[in-house]
Amino acid sequence: MNLIPIVLVLAAGLSFAGLRGYAQATPAAKPDTPKPAITASDPASSTRPETTEPEGNTADLPVVKIELNDPTAVPGVPELHGYINPVICSPEGIPFVTVPNLSDFRKNTVYSLDAKGGHAFAANAILDLYDIHTQGYFVGDSMVGLLVRATRDDKKAAKKITVIPGSPPWDVYVGAHHEFLLEFDRSGNYKKTVDLPTAYHFWRVAELADDSLLALAYDGVNSVVRLLLLDSGGQIVRPLQVPAKMADSPDLRRGESGEDIVRMQAESAMSWWLFAPARHKILLYQARSKSPVLEVGAGGVVREVPLEAPRGYALANVISASDRWIMRYRRDGLSEIGQVDTRPESKNFVLYEVNPSDGTLKSRIDLEGTRHFDIACEQDGALIGFSMEGEKVLRLTADLPR
Repeated sequence: MNLIPIVLVLAAGLSFAGLRGYAQATPAAKPDTPKPAITASDPASSTRPETTEPEGNTADLPVVKIELNDPTAVPGVPELHGYINPVICSPEGIPFVTVPNLSDFRKNTVYSLDAKGGHAFAANAILDLYDIHTQGYFVGDSMVGLLVRATRDDKKAAKKITVIPGSPPWDVYVGAHHEFLLEFDRSGNYKKTVDLPTAYHFWRVAELADDSLLALAYDGVNSVVRLLLLDSGGQIVRPLQVPAKMADSPDLRRGESGEDIVRMQAESAMSWWLFAPARHKILLYQARSKSPVLEVGAGGVVREVPLEAPRGYALANVISASDRWIMRYRRDGLSEIGQVDTRPESKNFVLYEVNPSDGTLKSRIDLEGTRHFDIACEQDGALIGFSMEGEKVLRLTADLPR
């Protein structure tokens, strides 16, 4: 099964029937030998660049070689034909992945890959919301949250629409839609629904260490990004400052023209604005850019950090981590269409530990027998990943020395 077409829509951040892209690419077809669902396939890409070492500013850095091993089967999780990357992990180092629903992209399911038994997190059973579009998720100390767009009005239009050819037509709910936060316990049991402010379109939500919420939203009236500190009930406590280099992005500034279609295109640039948990705080970063990262701690305390990159690379994503910063970088100029070789020897993606104090590169992490998108997170000095063996999901680990 090839998930590339779906993933490209999500990665590009295109609006389609109310769905805004919320994650990077993730693909992948199931190969002949046990491998994970990953962002790209083997070297079938027609745009495969020459294999070279990272240059210049990384030549003198220490190199740490690791290989994921010690496979442990994860019960309770179906075979993963594909998932949406990047993966987010719980504070205990349990990967959580979003699996796309190919027949109805509104109804993606999040699975926890816990070696003690996985669980599913889905919005299907929420009885007082209608036309639910699952848009993202986070994992905090006290809960798992699904960000959804929906309406509380059950009124339907007289005609249905067909969005995906060959799939059953969908009801059209005419009531006002906005974002909600659905809270679950770690076993997948629904706890409550939190209404988010209707003035903005919310793209990301994360839980901070003091149980307050961090939210990334778009203000359509003023055509600007909003980074907000919310209380546990979803009410705005205060706005936080977005790094100027991110806020002044030409793609976003185009939305100031006032034209609806241009504003929607500008807002879609936020598909690459992502959250990642690191060192018990949340990092806001812009994938495929050389922008700074913003570290946000309890109470909304912020710290902007410039981020160094290997020459010829830009940040791809931040790896969830308990006590360090680990960044995956993507080679400049890779094709945005089709498959990309993700094998470590291709050097299309490279992994580095970064100094949290100033954003400088600290060491290169070389993967041996491990592909880049096997890696899910770091927890207490171990890298944690997952792979497929037949219909089994395997949890893998490797020690990561300092």
